[in-house]
Amino acid sequence: MAMFRRGIFYFFLSIYLKENLGVTNTEMTLYATLPMVANILTQSAVWGRISDKFQKRRLLIIFGELYAAVGYIVVYFIHKNMAINKSLHAAAYTIIIGFTIIEAGWSSSNLGWTALIADLTKETERGKIMGRLQFIGGIGNILGVTASGFLYLGGEGFSNGNLFFISSGIMVFSIIALFLIPESYAELEDSDVVSINNTILNKNEESMKKKGENNTVKNPQKICWEWQLFVWILVVLGIVNIGGNSINQMVSIYIRLPSTFAASDVIVAQLRNTSSIAMIIGGLLVGFLTKHFSDHTLLLIGFSFLFVGTLILPFAPSIVLIFVYMALLGLSRVWIQTISYSMITKIIPLEIRGKMMGYYNAAFYLSWGLGGTLITGPVADSIVGVNLVTLSIYVGFFIVSVCMWLATFFISYFKLNKTKSIQISSFSISFVFSVIVAFLFSQKIANWISSGGNSDAYSYKVTFYIAALIIVIGILTYMLLRPEKFELFKTKNKEKTKIKK
Repeated sequence: MAMFRRGIFYFFLSIYLKENLGVTNTEMTLYATLPMVANILTQSAVWGRISDKFQKRRLLIIFGELYAAVGYIVVYFIHKNMAINKSLHAAAYTIIIGFTIIEAGWSSSNLGWTALIADLTKETERGKIMGRLQFIGGIGNILGVTASGFLYLGGEGFSNGNLFFISSGIMVFSIIALFLIPESYAELEDSDVVSINNTILNKNEESMKKKGENNTVKNPQKICWEWQLFVWILVVLGIVNIGGNSINQMVSIYIRLPSTFAASDVIVAQLRNTSSIAMIIGGLLVGFLTKHFSDHTLLLIGFSFLFVGTLILPFAPSIVLIFVYMALLGLSRVWIQTISYSMITKIIPLEIRGKMMGYYNAAFYLSWGLGGTLITGPVADSIVGVNLVTLSIYVGFFIVSVCMWLATFFISYFKLNKTKSIQISSFSISFVFSVIVAFLFSQKIANWISSGGNSDAYSYKVTFYIAALIIVIGILTYMLLRPEKFELFKTKNKEKTKIKK
């Protein structure tokens, strides 16, 4: 029901803001950025602490869903009043600011879910269970996006309130199912999960007593856990997700341009459903593969799906390749989220699970709009209407950046960084080479991008290049800057012997 609600409401929202309310590309991305900032701040500062202190995961979910259900209705009526008075920009910002306020409370539901799933599952089965949940969510998303393709009606679905009312009703209805699940692991009796959780708690308590430390958790570094690994994973996820998600809103607008594919509402919905179908398949596959391959290998595969798909976009001669991109995007999302969740739950102690899961969620939620607002949105807005020189500069910068990051990989792989002089020489040669390549090819590529004669189209293509570059930076960070204890993630997720005293 959650994925159905997201599919029916959010997929066309960026199009509505851009085409019906007249916002810029940068303003369009704010509906994802500002709410997500509010989401992560309240998760880590408020809801994570409440979750750890009271162990009330289910209550947090119920509160969040009710709060959002009421908030949707309030935002709609304020937005409608603005639109009636022809204040279209004000109507757009009513949605953006209203959803930011909603997300501050709604984030309790996100935090509650991630902590509760970790509470109720064993370490060896989390990857498989997350894959199944992604499978179910994919089905819900397909149904939601399909319904949205028929209900959007060129923007009427938002202006007449139907999409707001349906989404609010789904959130209220979904609360009924929540009473069928436990509040947290504390409500379970005589289960392996509780036995494992209690064992972890006792081991941490004994460890702190040996060190003469207070049992109260004030600093995560006081607990015996690999927090360096946790921070490193968050940094990598943040970079890759910002790159991949920085063009979420751009793609929807790009394919609807008359100079590209002039996609209809139904085609846009079918593209999103392609991603959801890939998520369903990926959810089944990743659940199986976690038993046979290590987490670090599977996560790299997920990153690769995202990079290849993004690199396809600016070269797509027909909308068929856009469908390929959406399929790879769906695979990468389920892959990255499932595997990274399995990785971080292996190292987070139970006592601070709520707070740390808030930070983990931040790596995903912030990326939904931050990259678009700070990077690709302003780039797209600045390129529209400018001359070929500006476009060539952007392309040249992209070429130099890619070459330098590839050079970093090869210098590390061939161990050319043993001495400082060799390292400086290697980087200097690589930089000169990259500048020459940029000088020879940037104008040709810029001419090819702008060959359609439409500045809107090639401005979006440049953002696709930028997104691919950011993803490459994240992948190389993952491959080259691994902490010492990275070996923990190379073990396969096979069933372990039941924990005893």
